[in-house]
Amino acid sequence: MPDSVSSLPAHGRVACSKCFNGPTVWNETEMVAAGWHIVNNPMSWGAAKPQYLVLGVSKGTTQCEAISPKPHNDVPFDGFRHALAKALQLLGLLQTSETIESKISASEMEWGFGSMVRCALGIPKADNAIERSGTVVQRLAAMSGDQSWITLCSSVFLRTLPASLRVVVLLSNDDGYIDACFAAIRRLRPSTRRINDVAYGDEEITWVHIVHVGGPGKNHIASWFAGEGRQGSKRIAAQTALGKSTGLPVAEPQLERGTTPGDFSAKASAVVKSSRTTSVRRGVGKPIPANPVRDAILQSMNAHASFRPHPSETIVGGTKYVSAFLGRNGRVIAFDKAVATKQPMWFRDEPQLRALMDKLRVSFDGYPPEKGRNSNLSKLAEFEGKALLRAFPSTAAEAIEIADAVVSGPPTGH
Repeated sequence: MPDSVSSLPAHGRVACSKCFNGPTVWNETEMVAAGWHIVNNPMSWGAAKPQYLVLGVSKGTTQCEAISPKPHNDVPFDGFRHALAKALQLLGLLQTSETIESKISASEMEWGFGSMVRCALGIPKADNAIERSGTVVQRLAAMSGDQSWITLCSSVFLRTLPASLRVVVLLSNDDGYIDACFAAIRRLRPSTRRINDVAYGDEEITWVHIVHVGGPGKNHIASWFAGEGRQGSKRIAAQTALGKSTGLPVAEPQLERGTTPGDFSAKASAVVKSSRTTSVRRGVGKPIPANPVRDAILQSMNAHASFRPHPSETIVGGTKYVSAFLGRNGRVIAFDKAVATKQPMWFRDEPQLRALMDKLRVSFDGYPPEKGRNSNLSKLAEFEGKALLRAFPSTAAEAIEIADAVVSGPPTGH
């Protein structure tokens, strides 16, 4: 699919009257249909060709009340942006130093924001009030598939997705809502399969549901963040679907429940495009050994918002024995894939990184420029003639914490 193709709307107010009979006036035209009150006010924020897309359900009361008095960029996720940022950080998609505010702008290139139903939905009450929370999600999920607002709206805005898109995060992990969204997406992308209880996807895009961090279920939200009970299990499932360490006492990587090899390929579960999977081309020489820690780390790196495959990589998954990633600050991390019991991780030798590994109790070796090293590393210009460290993280969480520190350092040349 050409990268120029996208049905995602551009940043701003969106003109759409698909569900209305006749012309509409943005944020003024209303109707009551099928027991729902609908305001024609579709909106979008951030990139129209993002790598990461966050979709709420519709617009809550706070967001609807903010439309007129507040600037466009202040409307989405008003009142719970901090919680949303924390959730995205737990998924390994947003760095701890990043905020939602910094991503919601017309100039944003990596992130897009909106809702599964772009117009404002509500349930009319006898006193003329409009309920926009409570049972809205459950009632929306219970609508007939052909006539559901989820189906109708997704057929417009999620019909053709850009080649850049890798992950979609949907607010609300209500079981019925997950099923309804999955059915709608599968209509548009028939190869979509379930990954686990809260995620589904194909070889290009992974869709993952999290607790609605701005919803009324305070106990559910607290349990999701704490990793406790049913919501805690859903948090673990969301993290696992993205190859992220759960930070909880769960074997890593956790096998996906309810899936078989025929249901979902290893390449799809890595939540990256075919050009960024962790699969390896077999050829002459020593085979790549099985290493679940390595696979979990590489999945997390592929999903990292601030890294991309190093330009020197010429085949799927990198060179046969090394996968290298280039950070947005020009710094490089490389992983030696030929080891079965450890996961060597290479990066420039810097005092703050030594201190971090001491803090994490991650073992490491120093490699001054004159010391021999893996020959594949010589293909990386950023490592040539430089002192390196070889660390041995034991989990994806440790590797990503080191990666975050590497990419937060000054640009190369400083």
